Amino acid sequence: MKHMKGFLAVLIVCFIAFSVPYTLPVSAQPPGPAVDEVIIEVRAKGEVGVGDVATGLLDAYWKPLSPAVYAELPEEWKANLKLIKNAVSFNDLVLNPVHDEDSPYLVTVGDKQYFNPFAIRQIRFALNFIFSRKFCVDEIYLGGGQPMFGMAGLPSNPRHTLVEDIYARYGFSPEGDFEYGFELIQDAMIKAAAELGGRLEKRIDPNAPAGFWWYFDGEPVEITFLIRIEDERHEMGLYIADQIEKCGIKVNRREITFAEGIRLTYYTDPADYLWNIYTEGFSVGVAINPLYYGDYAAIFYCPFIGLMPGWQEAGWWQYINESLDELGLDIWLRRVDTMDKFHELVHEVVEMGVQESLRIYVVETWEFFPLNKERIQRIAYDPARGLWSEWPMYTVATPDKKFRMAVESAEPTVFVEALNPLGGFGDVYTVYGVLVAVTDDGTETSPVTGEPIPYRVNWTMRKDAYFDEEQGVWVGRIDVPPDAVMYDTLENKWETVGEGVTAAVEVTFTLTFSNFHHGIMQGMDDIMYAVAHMFEWATLDEEGDPKYDATYAAGLRDVLPLIKGYRFIPPNTVVVYHDYIEIQSDAVTATFTVPWTAWPWECMEAMDWIIVNGGSVTGNLYAWSKVEGKEWLNLITKDHVEDLKAALIEIRDRRHVPDALKDLVDPTLAVRRYNTAWRWAHEKGHLIISNGPFYFEKYDPVGLFVILKAFRDPTYPFTSDDWYYAFRVARETIERIEAPTSANTGEDITVRAYIIHVEEFPEPGEAPSETAYVTVSLVSPEGVTVFTDVAELVEPGIFELTIPASATEGLAEGSYTIKVSAATHELAPYAEVATQEIILTAPPAPTPSPTPTPTPSPTPTPTPTPTPSPTPSPTPTPTPAPRRWPLI
Repeated sequence: MKHMKGFLAVLIVCFIAFSVPYTLPVSAQPPGPAVDEVIIEVRAKGEVGVGDVATGLLDAYWKPLSPAVYAELPEEWKANLKLIKNAVSFNDLVLNPVHDEDSPYLVTVGDKQYFNPFAIRQIRFALNFIFSRKFCVDEIYLGGGQPMFGMAGLPSNPRHTLVEDIYARYGFSPEGDFEYGFELIQDAMIKAAAELGGRLEKRIDPNAPAGFWWYFDGEPVEITFLIRIEDERHEMGLYIADQIEKCGIKVNRREITFAEGIRLTYYTDPADYLWNIYTEGFSVGVAINPLYYGDYAAIFYCPFIGLMPGWQEAGWWQYINESLDELGLDIWLRRVDTMDKFHELVHEVVEMGVQESLRIYVVETWEFFPLNKERIQRIAYDPARGLWSEWPMYTVATPDKKFRMAVESAEPTVFVEALNPLGGFGDVYTVYGVLVAVTDDGTETSPVTGEPIPYRVNWTMRKDAYFDEEQGVWVGRIDVPPDAVMYDTLENKWETVGEGVTAAVEVTFTLTFSNFHHGIMQGMDDIMYAVAHMFEWATLDEEGDPKYDATYAAGLRDVLPLIKGYRFIPPNTVVVYHDYIEIQSDAVTATFTVPWTAWPWECMEAMDWIIVNGGSVTGNLYAWSKVEGKEWLNLITKDHVEDLKAALIEIRDRRHVPDALKDLVDPTLAVRRYNTAWRWAHEKGHLIISNGPFYFEKYDPVGLFVILKAFRDPTYPFTSDDWYYAFRVARETIERIEAPTSANTGEDITVRAYIIHVEEFPEPGEAPSETAYVTVSLVSPEGVTVFTDVAELVEPGIFELTIPASATEGLAEGSYTIKVSAATHELAPYAEVATQEIILTAPPAPTPSPTPTPTPSPTPTPTPTPTPSPTPSPTPTPTPAPRRWPLI
C-alpha cells in the first residue's frame, strides 16, 4: 500500500493543469497567489459544509457533493452558491480474494479457518449482476452520474466505447440480472461444498432473505462489508449488502468513516481477513482524456502498479496475475508501435479484468463543489476536475485576501494521510489542500490537449528509434555521450555510462529555479540529489538494504531501466536520455522522466537519516509509509519533527555531505543548509519546506485547522495574474438534440446537436459553437456502440450527422440510445455527453399484389374468392444478451 499512496499522489499531481506558457507577461501583481492566507478547517459531513458556505462561514467546501445534497437545501441558500462540477470520480467495490496457499476457498487466521466466497472468481463476477446500477444512479445519486461496468478511463472517456462490447458480451446491463447472478453464486457454492466434504452446507431458514443461509464448519458464512458513511456510498453499500444476503450469504455491515476505511482496507494484510468488500471512491485525474484511457486500465486491473489487494506491500498476501501484469506493462511502458496494437492490449486487459472482477465498478459520479458567490471574486478551475487542481488556490481572490475552506473528515483530524514527499500525500485533501499549494512541479497538463506543458521546466527533444517486433521494444539510434552519468546505488556515486550506449530519445530541459520557502536558492544540487534518491530507494543493493522501499520500487522497477543517462550542465540545464516513446504524443514522450524536485535536499537527507537510523529523541522507528511496528513519517507531527531537528543537528555537526553530492557541495554550504532547515522547523513546528506559491505556516491538531501563507519571495517566477490571464479555458455544452424518437431499421436517421461554446475564464462568456468536435453514436440496448462518426457544422451552433441506413439495417428491434459528445477538440480532456432514446422497429413487410386470373368466356363468372391478406411477418425478438460466463 505504500506504493499505492505515493503513486496516487504523483498521479494526481501530474495529471492536472492548465496551459501556462513558459514565458509570461510582466505583471503589476506581487509574486505568488492572489490571497495572502488560506485557512483549512474540517467539517464532518457535506450537509454541514455546504450550509456553512451558503451562510458565509466558509468560502468553499473542498469536497464535491451530489445533486442529492443540493436538492435538500433551502432556496435562499442555493441563491448564495456557485457550483463547480467535478466529473472525474467514480465509486466501486473492491473485493478481498485472499485464500490459503493450499486451498482455493479457505483463509486461516490463527487457529480458525474461514470460507471466503470472494476467493472464487465466479462469485466475484456474479456480483456484477445481483444489483442494479440504474437504481444506484437514479435513486441514490439522484441522476448524478452514470452506470459503470469497467475501467478504460471513465465511461465519459470517448475511447471507453472501444471496450463496451465486452460488457455486452457478458450480459452486463444497468438494471442487472439478479436471477442470473444468484444462479452463478449458487453453482459456485455447490461446487465448493462438494470439494470441502460437508464442511460447507446450505441450511433452510424461512426468516432468511433467500430462505436459507450457507454455513461453514457449523457457522453462517459471513462477509465483512466496509461501508463508508459520509456520502451516497452509505446507501449504495447498504443496498448491495441486502442483495448479497438474498443469495444466502450473511453480511456484517461495518459502517465506517474515511479514516477507518483507508486503514482497514489498505493498511492491513488481506490475510488478516478483516474485510471482504469496501466501498471505494477515486478521483482519477485525466481518466476522461482519450490519451490516457489505457493507463487507467493498467492501473486498476494489473497488480504491478500496487493498486490490487496486497498493495505490493512486502510480506503481505498478494493478488498475483502474471498475464495481466505482462499486458499492463506493455501499456504502461508503451511497448507498441501502432494505435491498433495499443487498443488491442487495452481491450485484452479490460476483458481479463472483468473476468477477474477484483473491483465491481458501480457509478461514474457527477458532483459539484460549492463556492460562496459573494465572497469569491474570481477563481480558475479545471473544467473536468473542478476545484481539485492547483489553479483554484493560485488564483482565488476574496475581498479581504483570506480564503477559508474546509475538508471533510468525521475523525478529529484535518488529514488522514501523513505528509511526507515519498510515501505520504495520498488522499485528495492532503494533495489538493496542501501539496498543490506549497509545491511547484516541473510540468503541468494542458486541459486543451491533455498533454504535458512547460511550467518550471522547458524542453527540446530529439527522437530516433525503430520498433523491434521480436523483442517488443523500442531500440534507440541516438548515441549517448560517454560522459553522461547514472547513479550507482551500490557504489553510492555517479558513474559515466561509457561507450556504446544508445537511446531512443534525447531531451534537453531548461529549469527555472527560485528560493525555497526557507530562503535557500534551489539549484543543480537539489536536482542531482532527487535523481539519485529515486534510484537509491527503488534499488535493492543487498538483502536488508536500509535504503530500499519494496513498494516504492514496485512502481519504478520497470521504468528505471528505460533511463540511459543524464548530463547535468550548470547552471540550469539537464539532458536526459531514455527509451520511452508515446506514439500519440511527443510531449508525453519528452516528459517521461522530468529532472525536477520541489523539496530541498537537506530536508530529504534528514528524513532519510531517521528512517535509516531511527529517531534519537523519541527512539521511534520510521518508514516512508504506514508499516506495522514503525511510525509513518509525518512532517507536521510534533514528535517526528523533534527527531528531524535532532537529525539536522547531527548531520550538521558531522559536516555531512550526501553521497550523491560529494563532488558538488562544499561541507560549509551543507552546514548552512542544515542550520537554515533547523531554524524553520524550530520556528514553525514542522518541516514542510518547498517551492510553491504558498508556504505551510501552521498546523493546530487541537483546533483542527491549517494556515497557509502566500510566498512573496522576489525570486518566485509567477503572479496570480500570470495564472489567471495566461490561458483560456473553455468547454462545449449541448443545448439540445433533435432526432426522431422512433425509426425503421434500414433507414437513415438524421441527428442535429445544438452546441454552445462556453468560455470559463479569464472572461466568462458563451456563443454558438463553430469549432466543437462533435460525435454522434448509436448504442444498442446491450450497451454496444454500433455506429459512431463525427458531425459536421451546418451553421453556427448546429452540428448534424446522418446515421446511414446501412448502419441500422439488420439490427434487432428495441430501444437504442443516440449519444452525442461535444468537446473543444478530438483529444480534449473533457467532453459533455447527452443522450436520447430511439425505438428501432423492422419496416412493415410489403403487401404482394395478387396476379389476376383471366375469366374465360362463355364460362360463367364464378363468385370470386377473397384474396387472403398476406401473413404478417412476426415481430423479431431482440437477441438476448449472453447469460453464461465463458470461464478461462
